[in-house]
Amino acid sequence: MVSFSGKAKAEICAAPHTQKERFAFLYGVLLSARQLRPESIVLQTECETFAALLPGLVRSFCPTACFDTEYRARNRRLPLWIFSLKDPEAVSALLKRFSITPPDRTLQMQQISSDSLPALLGGIFAINGSVTDPQRDYHLEIALPDADLACAIQALFAQAAIPMKLIARKQEAVLYLKHNEAIGDALTWMGAPNATLDLIGTQVLKSVRGQTNRRTNCDLANIDKTVRAGEQQISDILLIAERQGLDTLPQPLCEMAKLRLENPDACLRELGAMTDPPISRSGVNHRLQRLTQLAAQIRESESKALGENDDEKQTDSI
Repeated sequence: MVSFSGKAKAEICAAPHTQKERFAFLYGVLLSARQLRPESIVLQTECETFAALLPGLVRSFCPTACFDTEYRARNRRLPLWIFSLKDPEAVSALLKRFSITPPDRTLQMQQISSDSLPALLGGIFAINGSVTDPQRDYHLEIALPDADLACAIQALFAQAAIPMKLIARKQEAVLYLKHNEAIGDALTWMGAPNATLDLIGTQVLKSVRGQTNRRTNCDLANIDKTVRAGEQQISDILLIAERQGLDTLPQPLCEMAKLRLENPDACLRELGAMTDPPISRSGVNHRLQRLTQLAAQIRESESKALGENDDEKQTDSI
């Protein structure tokens, strides 16, 4: 199954149409190659679309440069295509065509028109970049073998108001983005608007799910709170009924006590609709609070009486 990153790269590989854009794309690929030497060039990719594009793209600018291709199938990982050019004459001709003199990786922008800049960055991303599936996280990065080149590329993204951050990781300089909007801007600029739409769609779906979960949790919390309150109210009413009888209560309290016992799961609004005449939610709450206070008085009175009995027993024992 093609990953989200693979789909984005495939879309970027299909974006360059003009000769200038194709030149800029391949220039970015070569300049950021993992192995770039006067006698050899080695390119690696996990993107099948890029692997299919590269040989023909190279020959269109340098017919003598024919890469040897190696395909590696890897268990539980994406397959790997390795392109090797080790003929010194072909390497020299290709590098001369693009004005690259290894080991120098200085970006020569005089060869790149402003409208071809996205293709240049697209080529760099296609060979060295990755973007995480937005279902899991928001993360785009480009790992480069040269820190100065990374700084130059960071400045190019900044021209499009895309704030790439730069860190060192082992022997690499890594440009990265964490914010979903910036990732979408970068993908769109490099030629992958459909990937950006997928990212936005996933973002919206995650947002809706998050809101739904929060509302559900809030509703469950309110239900749980209502249930606990109802249980406590019933406990209080049963205590009053046992100690003094509900019929000794004022008629409004007696009615509310009986309604609560008969309808343990009813909310305040529902209880208010059952009274005669109906009363408001606040009215129901007021009556239940009075019942709770009365139960608390009974408990306090019994607690004091129990304490006095304990004191008398201790005095008698002395």
